[in-house]
Amino acid sequence: MPDYDVIVIGGGISGLACAGYLGRAGLKTLVLENRGECGAHCDTTEPGIPGFLHNLHTTWLITAMSPAMGDLELEKYGIEYRTTDIVYAKTFADGKNVLMANDPFATMASWEKFSAHDAGVLAAAVDLFLPNLEEVTDIMHAFAFQAPSHENERRLGKFLDGFYKKIGLGATFEEVYKMNGFQVMDLMFESEHIKTMIQSLSWISGIAPIHRTVGAIGTSLLAPLTGPIYPVHVSRGGSHEVTHALVRAATAHGVKIMTCCPAEKLVVENGEVVGVTLSADAIYPNETITAKKVVSNLTVVPTFLHMMGEEVIGAKMAHAIGKFSYEEQNLFGVYYALKGAPEFASAGYDPGIQRSFMGYFGGEDSREMERYGASLLSGRIHPDIIANWFVPTLADPTQAPEGCHTSFVWLDVPPSPVSWKNGRLPGFDCWDNIKDDLADQITDTYERYAPGFKDLILDRVLYTPMDMFRNNPSAIRGNWSGGSVNPEQFYQNRPVPGVCVGGGARTFMKNLYLSNSIHPWGTSWLAPGYIAACEVAEDMGVRDQPWWKYKACQWYLENAARIPANLGVK
Repeated sequence: MPDYDVIVIGGGISGLACAGYLGRAGLKTLVLENRGECGAHCDTTEPGIPGFLHNLHTTWLITAMSPAMGDLELEKYGIEYRTTDIVYAKTFADGKNVLMANDPFATMASWEKFSAHDAGVLAAAVDLFLPNLEEVTDIMHAFAFQAPSHENERRLGKFLDGFYKKIGLGATFEEVYKMNGFQVMDLMFESEHIKTMIQSLSWISGIAPIHRTVGAIGTSLLAPLTGPIYPVHVSRGGSHEVTHALVRAATAHGVKIMTCCPAEKLVVENGEVVGVTLSADAIYPNETITAKKVVSNLTVVPTFLHMMGEEVIGAKMAHAIGKFSYEEQNLFGVYYALKGAPEFASAGYDPGIQRSFMGYFGGEDSREMERYGASLLSGRIHPDIIANWFVPTLADPTQAPEGCHTSFVWLDVPPSPVSWKNGRLPGFDCWDNIKDDLADQITDTYERYAPGFKDLILDRVLYTPMDMFRNNPSAIRGNWSGGSVNPEQFYQNRPVPGVCVGGGARTFMKNLYLSNSIHPWGTSWLAPGYIAACEVAEDMGVRDQPWWKYKACQWYLENAARIPANLGVK
């Protein structure tokens, strides 16, 4: 008899979510984690001054839209969300800012200052979406929490066609689907302030507007849905509380978690995966553990090329998987301990920016944002800083000593840069040599948008793509999303055509499933883990559970009104 019904390789948050579902469904489930603690990409640490908590990976939590919030009762196991009433802000060199709020009417008021037409687009979205929330959430669930299919794509397209017609876009979903995000924004909005805010939001969501299809979907959906349906939160005490809640939920339902147990090889017999062999460095060196099903929460390349190899999967498949890209969705982070909250120069235009725990600066118009995207695709660090900023303590003051704050900047970078400021770079190995200079440029840029920022700094911590890879070797080149999100690796193409068959997580190797690198992409909504859990449970005959019923956004819409806001705002 196999040792377990299911082994999950990797204790990241999607792997834990998958394990939690399968454990609650009655399957004997084991999680094997390489590190001493789960949740490498949902971590909260004190790398600098004690008492200042830094979320080196996941910070913008959209976990509240996950079905797992209700199905696994994650609030019961410790997640306490915090937010600010302004959920996103883009500040500009002209002294203005544009805001997105939990309340769509507050968002409209901000947009109205720039363009009555653009505010009208959002008003039309509210008129269409809010009376049809059940249909909207069903469509969101089908698109993000089910295996990719032409049917779900057509359903999304039909709904967006209604939206496009209502706002007079002059294009159908089929036409928009072939565009990039910049083209869609030029069709949809007038104001460069509003266009670049939505482009930036799409970028940091992992769906870069520079790409056709990917950018079109990102900008179309994020513009009307962020705030009222697409939630933006932090967790009390830091992002790692999400990991803790998932661990508690999983173990409460009988899941066994073994840390310090890196998996070395997948055991294959007669073309079927039947177990896992641990590495010589595991606490049970070289141990083989068998299971009826195995779920890999590693990304596609280490799963197939490192743990099986060409001799098992065949030369053609190995060649295709070897081309899987990790060159986008890579971040350079600068983390600050501050003695006060940053004061943005644009607060004089609209003080609401001081009530936003996240936003963006740089990229003053769409053409500059396009040039930034072109730099990333060509492997160059863009000469100007165009980046995402956070002040998590405006939502959750427990992450810093009383009266103090944390802030950080995430800059999208090519992981193996070939040049920066006209100087050549040697690729991935350059980061230790250039990180201080790049961090100085980021700090200077922050100062320009928030004068006096430098005087607030008590400490600074740098985190490069190389550091991310060192911390979590399955994050190839420090990639945070399980592999680049581009047209070649999006929706039904993800991760590589032919890897997933008969669903979104089932692979061409019998009994082997993926909960990473698959659709949609790795982020805090736990969607890949949910999809994998659904398919394993179906194949094991245990999917029909009375508690397994929540859909995307359902828990959030039921509980949004009681989530505290602005706890760290003066």
